[in-house]
This record gives sequence, C-alpha cells and structure tokens, in this order.
Amino acid sequence: MQLKLLNFHKMLANFSMSLVGGFVPLIIYKNTGSVFWAVFYLFVMYLINFIINCIFRNQFTKRPQLFLVLRAIPILIYSLSVLLLDVNFVWGIILVTIFYAFNLSFKGNSTEIILNYSVSQDTNTKSLGLTRVFEQVGTIVAQISGALFLDYLNTFVLIIIAISVYLVSTIPLLMYYITSRKQKGFNTEMTSNALVQFAQNEDKTAKGKKVAKQILFQYGLMYYLVAFLDSFLDLFNIYIYVKTGQFIYAGYFSAIYNTMYAVSSYVVGFVSAKHDTTILSSICMGINAISVIVVIYIPIVWVQMILFGIIGFAYPFYSLFIIERMLAKTRILGVSNRAILLRDKMSVLGKASVISPSLFVPLVPSFIVMGIALAIGGAYLPFGEEYSRKNLINYLEGD
Repeated sequence: MQLKLLNFHKMLANFSMSLVGGFVPLIIYKNTGSVFWAVFYLFVMYLINFIINCIFRNQFTKRPQLFLVLRAIPILIYSLSVLLLDVNFVWGIILVTIFYAFNLSFKGNSTEIILNYSVSQDTNTKSLGLTRVFEQVGTIVAQISGALFLDYLNTFVLIIIAISVYLVSTIPLLMYYITSRKQKGFNTEMTSNALVQFAQNEDKTAKGKKVAKQILFQYGLMYYLVAFLDSFLDLFNIYIYVKTGQFIYAGYFSAIYNTMYAVSSYVVGFVSAKHDTTILSSICMGINAISVIVVIYIPIVWVQMILFGIIGFAYPFYSLFIIERMLAKTRILGVSNRAILLRDKMSVLGKASVISPSLFVPLVPSFIVMGIALAIGGAYLPFGEEYSRKNLINYLEGD
C-alpha cells in the first residue's frame, strides 16, 4: 500500500518540481548573462545539500513520510525566491540555493528510505523499475509545459501551479503516516535471519561489521562515479540555453532523456528478473561514457537528441542494477538504511565534483570528466560486484 502511495506522490511531486526547479540555472543565466553564476548556484547548492544530509541522517530513517510533507516549506520559499531574482539578485540566489538544497535533501533521502521499507521483501528490480517510471512521467510532462510557460507566459502563475500540485501530492503520504505510525514494524529496517542467528556471536558480529564497511565503501564509490552523470542535464541545459536563448530546447532535451529513462526502467525490471545483467550494466556505462563526451561536439540538433535518448535508455540498466544489488546485500547485513543515506551523500559529492571545473573554465571539460568517471565505473563494476559477493558469502558460510 505504501509503495502505491509513494508512486502517486512521486509522479505529482516530480511534475511540481520540474515545472520550475530544473530551469533555475537557466533563469540565473538569463538574469546575469554569466555561466559562472549558473554553475556557482549548482555547486554551492550541492554542498549545502550534503551538509543537510549529514545533519538529518538519523531523522530521515525514522520519519521519512513527515519529511516529504515538510518538504512543501522549502519548495514554497525557493519558488517565491525565483521571482526575487528579478528584483534583488543577491538575496534571490541566496534563498533559492539554500532552500532548493533543503528540498533535494528532504526528497532524495526520504523517498528512497520509504522505497526501502516498501519493497524490503522484494529483491528483484521490478518494483524499483516501476517506481522509476512513475518518477519520470510527471517530469516529462512538466519539462515541456514548464519551458513553454517560461518562454511565453507568467512565471508567477507557473510557481503557484507547482506549489499547489505538490501540496496535493503530500496528502496520501500524510494520511498513511497518521494511520500507520503506531503499527509494529512501521519505518523499521528489516533484520535478516543471518543477523538474528549471529547476534550472540561476538566474532561473527565483528566480521559482519567489517564486511558491511567494505560493501558500503564499494557502493559509495560507485555512486560517486555514477552521480557525475546526474549533473549532465543541468550542465547541458545551460550549454544549450547559452547557444539558443530559449527554454524550450532544454525542455525538449530533458523530455527525451526522461522518456527513454522511463521506458528503459520498465524494460530493465523484466530483463533483470531473468538474466544476470552485470556485464550489460558495465557496457551501458561505457556507452554513456562515450555519449556524454561526443554529444557536445555534434552541431546537428536532431543527432544530439538521438544521443540523449541513448543516454537516457542506457542509464537505468546500471543505476537500477547497482541499487538492487546494494539493497540485497546490505539488507542481509542490516545496514540498508545506512547504504541509502551514504548513496545520497556520495551522489551529492559526485555532482559537486563534476560541476567544479566549470567554475573556472568553459563547460566542456565537465562533460569530459563525466565520461572518464563513467568509464572507470563501468570497468570497475563487474570486479566490485564479484568481490563483494564472495566477501558476503564467505561471511555467511563462516569462512
């Protein structure tokens, strides 16, 4: 039941957020004529995001539904602050940066924690893939309509629509929290049979902690590398807006990317249920490593759009693979919530890292860094998975 409500919330929430949030760097560029300020906003926002993740890490696991409801507050403040950019740019960018970071922290950690609780008995990728589909549906519609609003209509109207839709999306989550918060096991991490069996064995407990740290380190590293691609849309949208001066092109590219991401998420659920997709995931990372570099050197828009579709389609093959393997292993060790919180922190650091070169030089080097990071991740993925698998099996078998 909670998963259905989460999917409904994600669809409406992503629609709400994508109407304005995805275009904030472009709005900043429009107001300043400077790529630096657009990139500076992203860089500082991710650093603040990281700090918030560290401060609230314990609360996210206890009250994730409540944080998604409270997320309406930073959304309201940052949305109104977008209007302030035209009147007082300094205060506008400060408020937008701080409260968009709060919005991302409340969203990323809380939704993934709820997903972990909701599908804790399901270790395949179907539920994960379906949830990602719902995420993208709202985003796809919003990116086209939001771009049209910003090009031709009133920004204030767009902000009112965004806030209203988000408030509606919180209703089912709030109802679930109120009605279910006193139930046994509510918002509680599942304890595996292995941990119950080894609970009284100090040697086993010590080895389990060591194995858990090794696995957490592996997935933290993977998410750091994978997150470089998560900044691809932000940076490319700035790149294309500088060239065209129109929001609609950013809307088109984002919609193509997210449409193919949604289609692929659905496909991956069925493919991974029947086949081991380790090598396929590695290959898809390699494809995207090449694509994110090549796309900026192609002068033909429709060819760029095809590459965007390829990047969006390839991404879920390894992103869903990594999270499914991570959750399966860390649930056995009773640290899946820690893994999710670490995942979000390392992802934020990855985004900040790949954006940082563009503070000092043109945008192109950041795309090259993305490609290199994905190539390293794709090469490491099969070896890392096999190492962690053997490590976990040896621990469970008592070796």
